[in-house]
Amino acid sequence: MTHFSDILANQHQIQNRIRYSKDFLAKTRKQFASLPGGRNADVCVFAAGSLGRFETGRISDLDLFILADGKNSPSGKKLSKLQEIELFADLIKLNEQLKLPPFSGDGRYLKVHELEDLINATGDSRDDSENLFTTRLLLLLESQALSNDALYDKALNEVLDNYFRDGKGRKDFQPLFLLNDILRYWRTLCLNYERDRGLAKPWWKRNLNLKFSRKLTVFSTALAIISRRVTTTAEFIAIAKMVPLERLSVALDAIDDQSLVSQYAKILDDYESFLAAKSYADLEDKDEEILNGFKEKAERFGNFMYSALHSNKLDPALVKYLAI
Repeated sequence: MTHFSDILANQHQIQNRIRYSKDFLAKTRKQFASLPGGRNADVCVFAAGSLGRFETGRISDLDLFILADGKNSPSGKKLSKLQEIELFADLIKLNEQLKLPPFSGDGRYLKVHELEDLINATGDSRDDSENLFTTRLLLLLESQALSNDALYDKALNEVLDNYFRDGKGRKDFQPLFLLNDILRYWRTLCLNYERDRGLAKPWWKRNLNLKFSRKLTVFSTALAIISRRVTTTAEFIAIAKMVPLERLSVALDAIDDQSLVSQYAKILDDYESFLAAKSYADLEDKDEEILNGFKEKAERFGNFMYSALHSNKLDPALVKYLAI
């Protein structure tokens, strides 16, 4: 029997990228710890994006999110406006010291989110208007802590406890609340892509991000939840601590559908070629041969994910909630 985790472990380019990302994360954490903001016990900063997925490349940037716990913090109060500005200044300094591209949107996405809001705003109007929904889902799906591991772990646990609150003592519990929010995140990403198609960022990068890394992040998680029959916070924490590529291989091992083995190594190669291409800023829409090649790879990747999610080894009672 072939293990999918072994196939991933033997994809040397991806493994080199994961090791590079881990080294870069350690360097970033150390650098940030040398700044006052990195030692602030009232906040936690986590990275999402390519670093959160351990897919860092030659021209990757930092996607940073900030959590605070207000009245439960060591100081017992929320950050003042001046303290927020000082923290943002340290993050900008960190970015410059690492010689990374400037923060997107001229830094307008740098914002301190209260953990209480991240939980209590689930599903209401503030969830979208204050970027709480995106922050919460990125925390669960693709995040690495840069500071304050204790607050990071607390945030993961308390956010997940809210999703699994109806499961205590129930043997028949199904995590539909969490699955629905993960699927809502995917549909939000698709809508955002259509909204932003005319922006300056090269079309091919936005399109391929959606078809490869975004799709992997969302559906590897859904597959892991269904294949491993996740019903508790602790069970999902184990999934959240994996990066999406690892999550996919573990989910496929749980399914143990050997009919998927022959395709798996190929889609890993396709995925690595996508990651490598992102590192070249000089590619443009006019590279028709390259773009057509990636369209074929993206189609193959999507077909594989579809096949995995429709494997007859999965419980159809759970799979149906991905569509209905």
